[in-house]
Amino acid sequence: MPRLRTLIVGIPLLLAAITALALWTVSRVTVDKKNEMYIGSIGEPSTLNPVQAADAASGAVTGVIFNGLLKYDAGLEIVGDLAAAWELGQRSTFFFDSAEEAILAAANLEAGVVDREALHLRRYAVEGERLELELSLPGVSDSRALAAKFGVTPLPVRTLSVMAPKPLEDALTRFAAEEMSVRVVRVWSSGNLGELVFLGDQEETRERLRVWLAERLGEEGLVIEPVLAPEFLAEPVVEFLLHDDVHWHDGAPFTSRDVKFTYGAMMDDRVASPRKPDYELVLSVETPDARTVRVVYRRPFSPALESWMMSILPAHLLADVPPDQWPLVFNRAPVGTGPFKFAEWKTNQFVRVARNEDYFKGLPHLDGIVFRTLPDPLTLRLAFETQQVDFWSADPWAVGSFREDERFTLFTSPSNSYNYVGWNLRRPMFQDLRVRQALAHAVNIDQMIRYILYGYGTQSTGIFTPEMWFFNPRVQPLAYDPEEARRLLDKAGWVPGKDGIRMKDGERFAFTLITNNGNVIRSDIATLVQENLRAIGIEVTVEMYEWAVFLKRFVNQGEFDAVVLGWALGQGFDQFQIWHSSQTEPERLNMVGYQSQEADRLLESVREEFDRDEIIRQCGELQQLIYDDQPYLFLFVPEGTSVMWKDAFRVKRPGPDGTWIDEPVTMTKAGWSHYLEWFYRPEYAKEASE
Repeated sequence: MPRLRTLIVGIPLLLAAITALALWTVSRVTVDKKNEMYIGSIGEPSTLNPVQAADAASGAVTGVIFNGLLKYDAGLEIVGDLAAAWELGQRSTFFFDSAEEAILAAANLEAGVVDREALHLRRYAVEGERLELELSLPGVSDSRALAAKFGVTPLPVRTLSVMAPKPLEDALTRFAAEEMSVRVVRVWSSGNLGELVFLGDQEETRERLRVWLAERLGEEGLVIEPVLAPEFLAEPVVEFLLHDDVHWHDGAPFTSRDVKFTYGAMMDDRVASPRKPDYELVLSVETPDARTVRVVYRRPFSPALESWMMSILPAHLLADVPPDQWPLVFNRAPVGTGPFKFAEWKTNQFVRVARNEDYFKGLPHLDGIVFRTLPDPLTLRLAFETQQVDFWSADPWAVGSFREDERFTLFTSPSNSYNYVGWNLRRPMFQDLRVRQALAHAVNIDQMIRYILYGYGTQSTGIFTPEMWFFNPRVQPLAYDPEEARRLLDKAGWVPGKDGIRMKDGERFAFTLITNNGNVIRSDIATLVQENLRAIGIEVTVEMYEWAVFLKRFVNQGEFDAVVLGWALGQGFDQFQIWHSSQTEPERLNMVGYQSQEADRLLESVREEFDRDEIIRQCGELQQLIYDDQPYLFLFVPEGTSVMWKDAFRVKRPGPDGTWIDEPVTMTKAGWSHYLEWFYRPEYAKEASE
């Protein structure tokens, strides 16, 4: 154990040997303190285009440059941002064999529904052989309860998804017009993807569509599959009313055109946005005027509101620019609507943003924020201790000393994140579940928490964290059990060779585990995993790379054996992008290549659910399923502790009825930095009061 502690924690002599170099590095970034905030980060932003960014360093900067239509407030309730107001609704359409049946269903509905408000029914109307209901809440349960009053059985609606070898364009519309025997009620297409909604026999229509498309687009690569969807046409609607006093940083007015353009950009394959799956269920984005945006969905999508927290892009600057030119004209010098506007970017040094004098919510108090890129954790800590950066996410081993020092204020809470080792499931050695279970039994996670986190963490039991309201506490972690690991490997055919390394069919069980350099916790994880697996006969080579290379060359391309990483999660339950089998291509977030039909079903189903109890049930099943499959070695959920120099900042934020609330920086449900745009330095209190 002493040897392990030396290995994991490091020794004071080693720290002393590199402190001089770190101090020299800090001296190079020393500046005179101004009415600015200084934030340090080890990783440099990859891009300042929020639609294309997927890393935390980029998100920190774009978060103060751009706005979404909505956001979370300090209590994690959804409130307006660029949207002054919004309204939810749904159009549910039922089809019948005749107009007479539709009229009868409407009459029975009128007689049978006593409390319209309880079922969120606004109005209904008969149009030919269809009965349309307008509801004030999306979902399927209210519509099914209303359909039970019809007294007539509606025709079931079927849905087929299409993935074509070429762009579909108007192919599905032409199919609907030419194939008169198929009663098509709606078509949708975007690029090579499409959807046909119809009445009638599913297999017969599927075959007709396959033959028709194969003749025109080719058969190779053509995939047509049934879609899990409601038995009626359920089309949720979100209507946003935008603020009318918002301007881009260059002075151009913000309008509904910008929202529609941003949606189009995220759906454009040339943009390669990792957030595209959040918008794939959108049927249309309508802009009847400059202040109104009406989003219609193809079926219920419960994370819809959270998805519109995505930052909005300026159409007047990018609409006529091909996406491959965005890195040259926008991604390093963006224009947003947020409280701060881009000022300067010096590669591997800093990004500076300046106060937006025309911010629609009021004038920020700080002149600017500087996001500094520092080479390693020691340099970052020294920069904080010499007051060259204002905050520090404290390493677990340092929390105790800072907590006892009156010069600092600490903000501690269980993090909404977890660390993991991801197994590339495209590699044959990781495709056997028994092998992945053995790897989980072989790694001592309790030891990691004690010696890497100094006890500030808990063992992870899957894709959700204990702070989430839909977390499943019944999922039990796999125990540290090297003997069980050896038994499972033997059963899977991996037996010890002459040198102790296991072999199967002439192949050694040896792989490379990669992570990014500059992250002590991840490098310590890699070292412990390497030692633990060596003890059961698996050879692990650890390699570390600079962050940008690590992401672009290896992680984003799926070019690795195993990887040490972590997820910092949002507040929502939708993890479609991370786990759905459609998200395994390069630049997508399912980088380990996990595929499960049951997981796909749950990921799709929970997206359509608005009932809280049902969301908890489905998320619980999903968490258990993926944990049992072990596509990751789920490690731990750390506690997060941020340190600030005592009284370095206060908050003066807008209050009710035009008032201002002046208060210390405090922890909220949304985090200590939730009111970042309203921070001010006490020595500049006069400027904050003007």
